[in-house]
Amino acid sequence: MDENANHLAVDKKLIREKFDLTGKKILDFGCGMGGMTLWYATNWECDVLGLDIDNHHVSIARKMKEKHKAKNARFEVRNVLENPLTEKFDYVFLNDVAEHIPLDILKQIIRQLGASLAEGGRVFVTYPPWKSPYASHVTHAVGIPWCQYLPQGKLMKMIEKNNMVLVGDEESDLVEAYKGLNHLTHEKLMNAIDGSGLKPLYRKSHCILNKVPGLKDVPFRIPPFDYLITKEFLLLGK
Repeated sequence: MDENANHLAVDKKLIREKFDLTGKKILDFGCGMGGMTLWYATNWECDVLGLDIDNHHVSIARKMKEKHKAKNARFEVRNVLENPLTEKFDYVFLNDVAEHIPLDILKQIIRQLGASLAEGGRVFVTYPPWKSPYASHVTHAVGIPWCQYLPQGKLMKMIEKNNMVLVGDEESDLVEAYKGLNHLTHEKLMNAIDGSGLKPLYRKSHCILNKVPGLKDVPFRIPPFDYLITKEFLLLGK
């Protein structure tokens, strides 16, 4: 919920610029331990549902809800492919979750999320693209940006040496977290969206070079600058 937390600071700034969530019905899909769900709920007068497939994550999220007295937030353990959504939402957010879902399953989920939008509803997806220096999700442990490009045998030994337990049923340590990544790129996400009835309305590629004065809004998507993109943002609608 920290407004300036490094891995979500850009996300929050962009959401504040692009969305007014007042009075809206929000779905935080893949909510994890509820940080963003509670951020939405405590910054706007909106109704927020946080969904996750992981029992441990939702258990912690519910405790955090009580701690922060966020009465307009609720949490649910749910596999939407086995138990489809029936509610309609004005906004669906996927913050740093799409890269953890197998691409064939992601395609099915996006199709269902599109069907769960209210009139004029939007889906907002954020993720670190596979070329990102931090896309491996283990850079903090092995100390090497772009470590996903190391020989995999060597990288796995480094991860195992620096392995740590994670709170969750689905990904219980860094080894499982790394192996569970789908190497998501914009092209792969576009393929997952195909057939969902959704189309891109807005895209932002946040690059390390955007911190340079005068380059704030420049989209560095041409090689080799695309290797400096740390986060992709995509807004979808019908």
